[in-house]
Amino acid sequence: MASQTIQIVSSTDHGPKRVRVEASPYEFTIATRAKWEMVVADENITIAKGAFEKIRIREINLQKDLLALLCAFSPHALASIVRVGSGGGIAPVESDRCIKVAYILGQETGKIKEGDLLGVLNILPIMFTREAKVPVLIKD
Repeated sequence: MASQTIQIVSSTDHGPKRVRVEASPYEFTIATRAKWEMVVADENITIAKGAFEKIRIREINLQKDLLALLCAFSPHALASIVRVGSGGGIAPVESDRCIKVAYILGQETGKIKEGDLLGVLNILPIMFTREAKVPVLIKD
């Protein structure tokens, strides 16, 4: 698996920030043990059918080497989770992370209330099957 030069794009207060790194893919094994984490709204918002919105959620702390996969079933009548994030850029699996936001798609128009269950994450431990190469910053 050859390494490649890629750009990591993160959000900042001044717009997108791009950082060039040398990175390579790596293999891992997923454990047969898993855990469910609830994704719960931490604010009230109004969503329109078909709208894509970012919503604060109750923080979910993940230790390194845990993989978070969205459950395919949506428990909320008004919205489905498209993805979750730290709210501040990339969150590599090889480091501890904190999930703070969810990006949702409106299924119907209505109000999402603080405390609403938006979805479920399947949390799975992983083990790298070969030594992962830490991305190396490339200076322009």
